[in-house]
Order: sequence, then structure tokens, then C-alpha cells
Amino acid sequence: MAPRRRSIFLRTRRAPGLVLAGAALILGMNAARAAPPIVVGTTISETGPLAADALFQLRGEQLAIAKANAAGGWLGRRIVLKYYDDKSSPGTAVRLYQRLITEDKADLLLGPYSSLVTVAIAPLINKYKMATLEPGASVPTIYVPGNKWNIQTVASSTTYLHQLLPLARKDGAKTVALLGLQSAFTLACDQARTAQAKSLGLKIVYSTTYALPQPDFSSIALAIKNARPDVVLACTYYPDAVGITRALHEQGYAPRYLGETVGPVEPAFIAALGPLANRILSNTSWWPNFKTPGNRTFIADYRKKFAGMPDYHAAAGYSAVEVLGAAVKATHSLDQGTLRKWLLEHTVQTVQGPYKVDANGRAVGATQDMVQIQNGVLKLVSPPALAQAKVLVPYTGS
Repeated sequence: MAPRRRSIFLRTRRAPGLVLAGAALILGMNAARAAPPIVVGTTISETGPLAADALFQLRGEQLAIAKANAAGGWLGRRIVLKYYDDKSSPGTAVRLYQRLITEDKADLLLGPYSSLVTVAIAPLINKYKMATLEPGASVPTIYVPGNKWNIQTVASSTTYLHQLLPLARKDGAKTVALLGLQSAFTLACDQARTAQAKSLGLKIVYSTTYALPQPDFSSIALAIKNARPDVVLACTYYPDAVGITRALHEQGYAPRYLGETVGPVEPAFIAALGPLANRILSNTSWWPNFKTPGNRTFIADYRKKFAGMPDYHAAAGYSAVEVLGAAVKATHSLDQGTLRKWLLEHTVQTVQGPYKVDANGRAVGATQDMVQIQNGVLKLVSPPALAQAKVLVPYTGS
């Protein structure tokens, strides 16, 4: 006789509770699939003078959201990153954030790239009371009681290249030239380094600011050459960092130390300048050898997806999504007031280090470390505990 089959109905009679639980699970899964996605809105400078650095921030955000979706999303819902090109224009960003909030009905927001653009959209963010993490806005004056909905996730602009002048002074430097782009971040950086130079007793033999679109740097380079400073420290973005370096070379002047902020960390900078980039000092808030949670996976995933190494802007974008996800999961909510309260009160470990802010949303404890281009390769030269190499001097300019 053939073996008797056990029917589904027989099993349901024996264990009705299991059937009900299984049905509930299936219904729950179907409901999760049917639920609309969580829309995270942002703008990014895909074009314009900020694009070279902003693209890395966008990629970091895309990678983190892809990883979150692979793990089931947030609150059982898929996450969609909706972004527009703000063209490096504050006015354009304001219009686009208005669209994200009022037309696209974004559930959550991430800030744009740069303090310049963030300053412009801050009134809008606060008008609509959207708890907005800011991975690309370092100016501390953004995070004040009047802007209670902007929350910083990146080191302050006052810490960019803060190690350079003390190092140079210890090495015997006596004079410095200071340059700054007329933009929120770079002016704040320039003011901080100017105050630092004075406190160290360094003589400022030349100081200027300039505006983009990129000016002709030849006259600035000539003035620097005539002043013959030991240190040239420029608070820059990518395009002006390239322009200043080339102009100094064309004038035949190489200071003992050349430091530039945003720009030298990008692969395009070394590709554009070749040997002229050698021994330029810059800054970073993240590095591949950081022993932070998930850092190795972040690097491997980034290289697989984008066929290149991430930089600290990518880590900042990625970390902002990590923090946002932690807040949503912990509160089980998309309510802006609930999320803001949690974000102000909790610490989150990210690939770029601990996220922690004060009552005004200003980052606590975050700082910029220092890197140097050595023979075409970026090397971490501070802090000492993690440094891959010692600082090489002088800057050769060739």
C-alpha cells in the first residue's frame, strides 16, 4: 500500500495557532511590501565649482541607503534617496528644498554639500521644522538656537589644518601668507587660522580673500612670491586649490610649507597637478585605517560600487545616513520632533567616528586630521597614533 499523505488540513487541525501565526506573518510581510517607501530628500552639487567634492558625499549617502535597504529598510519600508542638482548655487538649493518639502513630501532630509549652500537653506529647514543632519556644513555659526533643526555631523571649519602652523613654527617658520575663498566655510577657516597665527607669534606677511568663479591667481601668486612667506595656508575648495598651486609654480615660488583645505584629498587633484601636488598638506576627518565600526566594509563596498577609494566627504555622507537610520530605528518614528530630540541626546558610532552634538546641534569632539601627498599618494601624518608617515619638507613645487 502506498504511504498515506498528510494533508495541510490535517496539520491545521492539530496546530491552529501555527497557521494563524503564519498567516499573520504573511500578511505583515505583504503589508510591508505594500507600504510606501521612506523618502529621504537632499540636494547635491553635481555641477558647479563644488561638484568635485560633493559627488563623494552623494556616493556615501547612496551606498549607506543601499546597505540599509539590503537589510530590510527602516520600519519595514524601503528607502528612496531623492536628490536634485543644486548646481553649487544657494538660490537653486532653496527652491529645490522647498520642492522636496512641499511637493515631494520627503519624509526625512539630509543637508546639501557646503556651508555656503546650507546657510541659505537653514531658514527653510527651520520654517518647516525638519530635523536635518548636515554632513557637509562645518561652519559652527549655523548651529545656534535660531537654527534648532540643523544638526551637524562633520568637524568644525575651525579645525581645518589646525596642526599646520604649530608644526611649522616648531620647525623654525616665522612668516605666513593666508588665503581664503569668499565662502562661509573658507572664511571661517581663514579667520581661525589668522587668529592662530597671531597667537603663535607668526608674522602675517600677506593676506587676501577672493571669489569664484575662479579668478586669475597670477597676481596673488606674485604678491606671495614678493612677500616670501615660510608658510602658505589657503582655505580652499577643489578648483581654487588647483589654481593657487599652478600659479605659485608659474611664478617660481615654493614656500617651505604649502597647505590647502578641501581639494587635495581628491584623486582628481593629484591627476590634475602631477608632481606639483607633492608634499602639499591637507586635512581629513576620516581615513581607511580608522578602527571605526564597519569601516572595512564601507571601503570594500564603495570600491565595488564606484571603482575607486572613498574620501572623507563620502564617509561623512555615509555616516549621516547611519545616524539617521539609528534615530528612526530607536524611535520607531518619522516624527521630526521625536527624531530631533533623540539626535540631540544620543551618541552613534559611525565609520568616521562617534556622532555627538550639543543642545544646539553642534558637533562635539569631531576634528580634522592632517594628510600629505607624498610621491603621488596621500598619507595620514596626524594624529601620531595613526600616522602612516612623517611630514616631509620642504614643499618642492615640482
